[in-house]
Amino acid sequence: MLGLIAALLPAQERDALVRRGAEPLAWSVVLGLVELFLGIALLVSDSIAYFQPLADTAAARIMDMDPQELRGHPEVGHVGAMIWLAWTLEPFTWLLASVAVVGVARLVAFGVSREVVGEPLVWLAVRTAQALGRVLRGSRDRLRFGPERPDRILREPGGDLVVLSYVPKPDWNERVTIEIDERFYHLRRVEERQDGTWWAYAYLLKEAEPNEIIRALIRYIPPSA
Repeated sequence: MLGLIAALLPAQERDALVRRGAEPLAWSVVLGLVELFLGIALLVSDSIAYFQPLADTAAARIMDMDPQELRGHPEVGHVGAMIWLAWTLEPFTWLLASVAVVGVARLVAFGVSREVVGEPLVWLAVRTAQALGRVLRGSRDRLRFGPERPDRILREPGGDLVVLSYVPKPDWNERVTIEIDERFYHLRRVEERQDGTWWAYAYLLKEAEPNEIIRALIRYIPPSA
């Protein structure tokens, strides 16, 4: 079941499941075959359902027309082609055709490079959900961490520093050295603290040893400077 889910997902999410042991390649081939034949069958069935009532209506109208009137309407002979053209322009027709096209893409990808092709509708659903999640998290963070404002630096007992920021600093981690006012610090941990009305990200910094090797350096200029 994990392999089937992985065969439907976009590449990034699929790779995460593969690292957990999922094997989507065989499932992608099975899905390709199913989608190819199912898409063709649905296209044929939908075309007949679309064409038949319109063709019957057009035929009945033609039968009721006078032969002299028919000669004045040469387009009557193209009724069938116009119905088929109208069917091919229907969005639902494109949706059904996409099922067969994805099936072909899966089989071609397997035959050429042994790769897996994700499901477009699943990709759209996943990316839409992720975008909505980012919007909701952004709104929640704005309510929690408040408006834009300068960082604040506090000194804790023992000489350590705390940098309070309303936005996260993803490049601050335990592997980098942070320079503040020509002194060097390492990140001990990150937590969230109440900062007046709002909350803030609190970066707890410990001063580095005098002879410590610096592998990566971030120069931080305090707002007061």
